[in-house]
Amino acid sequence: MDYNLSILLITKVLLVVLAGLTVLLMVWVFLADPKNKVNRTFALMALAFSYWWIGGYFFSFNKDLAFSLWYGRSLLAVVSLSFGLLYYYVTIFPFEKRYKWLDSTMLVLTLFNTILPVTGDLIVKGVRFTALGNNPVFGRAQILFYLWIGIAMVTIVTIIAKKYFQTPKEVLSKSQFLIFGFLIFLGMNLVFNIILPIMRGSIEYWQLGNCSAIFLLGFTAYAITKHHLFNIKVITTEIIVVTLSIVLLVEVFISSSSLQSAIQAIIWLLATFGGYQLIKSVKIEIKQREDLAKLAKELELANEHLKDIDKLKDDFLSMASHELNTPIAAIEGYLSMILQEGMGGKIPDKAREYLETVFTSSQRLANLVRDLLNVSRIESGRIHIIYEQKQTTEIIDQAMMEVASKAREAKHTMTFEKPKKSLPLTWFDVTRVTEILINMLGNSIKYTPDGGKIVIRAVADDQKIVVSVEDNGKGIPKGRGEGVFDKFTQVDVMKDEVKGTGLGMYIAKKFIELMNGKIWFQSDGEGKGTTFYFSLPVLKQKPADPHEGEGAVLH
Repeated sequence: MDYNLSILLITKVLLVVLAGLTVLLMVWVFLADPKNKVNRTFALMALAFSYWWIGGYFFSFNKDLAFSLWYGRSLLAVVSLSFGLLYYYVTIFPFEKRYKWLDSTMLVLTLFNTILPVTGDLIVKGVRFTALGNNPVFGRAQILFYLWIGIAMVTIVTIIAKKYFQTPKEVLSKSQFLIFGFLIFLGMNLVFNIILPIMRGSIEYWQLGNCSAIFLLGFTAYAITKHHLFNIKVITTEIIVVTLSIVLLVEVFISSSSLQSAIQAIIWLLATFGGYQLIKSVKIEIKQREDLAKLAKELELANEHLKDIDKLKDDFLSMASHELNTPIAAIEGYLSMILQEGMGGKIPDKAREYLETVFTSSQRLANLVRDLLNVSRIESGRIHIIYEQKQTTEIIDQAMMEVASKAREAKHTMTFEKPKKSLPLTWFDVTRVTEILINMLGNSIKYTPDGGKIVIRAVADDQKIVVSVEDNGKGIPKGRGEGVFDKFTQVDVMKDEVKGTGLGMYIAKKFIELMNGKIWFQSDGEGKGTTFYFSLPVLKQKPADPHEGEGAVLH
């Protein structure tokens, strides 16, 4: 086959395919959201492009030169209109930003250069036949038309570039394929439809510029299918339903008998109604998905906000606790010297009673501040476990000694049933474990009526050491033990009689877990006492500190 004939055949097929794809894309985009300004403008622009290529086909390959001349002039008018629509499109997509004086100027230039080619021979005065198809013979005002196209291209590219750097990332990711397609289309038209024709005095390569629209269409189609810019699912469903309805309607008219036509008509009606319901359900589903996505985004933002608030709360608690510790320590220190060491001379009995009340309250306040500070440190991950190798029985003796005076005041019997076999040495945080034992013993003293019995036990095997604190107090009612280790939780029994923050067992649980131990309790119900347990692993070597090298230790 002759080379020129091959080029002609390829050009014809390409122009027809481009026109068909453009019309299809136009219908898809418009049907997706007919009320949307962006969709309507894109559809008009695609319609103009489709005429551009259809007109190019009839102009180039029509043997009637008078007919080709008319098509050539109308084609240039539509080219001018296409660039006007393209300008308008880039001002509203992906977000709208209008320029009043520029809009007016571009509208006047678009209308002028759309009318000018069809009014006479100023732009195109004739047609000449060539081996690669018909070419226009330009008139005296050719330069005006090319100047307008050049101005339109520069303006469009400038707006695209400005928007590219102003568009938020989440929007830019959806539209950058369209932007790249437009830039390639504009660049190839600039080279093949403006620069080369001016330099060579011929537009023999103009079809290459026209065919560059394949990039615009390709990138647009990719953006639609990948990022759902124009709701591809709805469009596809509508096209399938409409196609099926048309085929069934044709069957109605080509049926061989009235009965068959009636049956086909009923089938057509049912299929059309079912298709309508299908489209409706798809739109509802998509709307629900969009609403869910919006709610998920709002929930994510709200969650981030709550995290920020929680962090502020922790920071406040930490700061406030540190600031409160200093005056509380001073109050406790001076009261201890006055009441216990006799500094300041003899105190009247009534004054001593008042001072002891103040001292008790300051100790309670100190415990509250300590608990709040511990919670803040735990939840912000700023607690370091300081491991020491120690005998567990020594820690139990120390804790019992610290609460012994409170046990005597409540007339409790507190005993430690030491194991027959010595417990193995292990590594743990001595300060934290002592604090846990004091908390457990303190709860037993508080929640057991006067004259109660408290028993501490410790057993061990090769894997772990288990310590238990048993009392015969009020116990925990059935079904009310789930929140024992939660923050700010107290069991209802004696809740009004016993003062506390409800933080002790929460802190104990967190400390034990940091040392890879476990904590739990057992109670047969209200009035039957409670036994709290905790276990610690038997460690032969000192564990590594995961926070080593992170700065000051908060302990």
